[in-house]
Amino acid sequence: MDQTTPAMRAIRWLIFLLTATFFIYKLFTGNWDYVGGHFRFLTIWALTASTLSAWFMLRLSMGWSTAHRDVFASVTVVLNLTVVLMYWKIYFEDPSLFYGTDGQPGPWYDEYFLHGLGPALQVFDAVFLLGAFTWLKRVAAWVVALPVAYLVWIEFIIRPLNDAPVGSVTTGLPYLFLNNLDVAGRATFYGTTTVTMLVLMVIASGVAQVVKAVRRVPSTASR
Repeated sequence: MDQTTPAMRAIRWLIFLLTATFFIYKLFTGNWDYVGGHFRFLTIWALTASTLSAWFMLRLSMGWSTAHRDVFASVTVVLNLTVVLMYWKIYFEDPSLFYGTDGQPGPWYDEYFLHGLGPALQVFDAVFLLGAFTWLKRVAAWVVALPVAYLVWIEFIIRPLNDAPVGSVTTGLPYLFLNNLDVAGRATFYGTTTVTMLVLMVIASGVAQVVKAVRRVPSTASR
């Protein structure tokens, strides 16, 4: 698909402005009482990646760059899908696992943009407009490296430097349910999350390949 059409530019301006606005909004409304601020949360990592990816895609459509950033867009899709899947699975199981018994979710627009609309916009652009997941081996390498980086961040920096949330086993990890798991339990969770990300990568890649194949088939009307 032509990445520089007026329609493409309009769509990508909309995606970028929405995502960037929300990123800036979260900078000012996030809880900075803890070391790491709101960057303790994987959701904010996903939002940050989405903002950068939206900017890269806008630059491409505006002719400010010729770089497609396929790998970055692909990894951003996987990260967003992981956040959505994990959030709603745990939320419907027991919201207090995220927020604690006294905690409350954020405003409705926070929850639905971060765990719904925002990720959907990234998937739409990367899979249906850009045609991402071309370099699958590179994407897979980053998909494995990303949870390792997050694990190191929260286990060796965030946890020792924060005294809340307080769980039944440890304190300081950003999500309450992680503080209720021992080391083996958390290792299992991190491992399961990494495998889940790889599975989501394969699924998203499969959809992207189907979309590309459909585009290459001439329509009946054009024959």
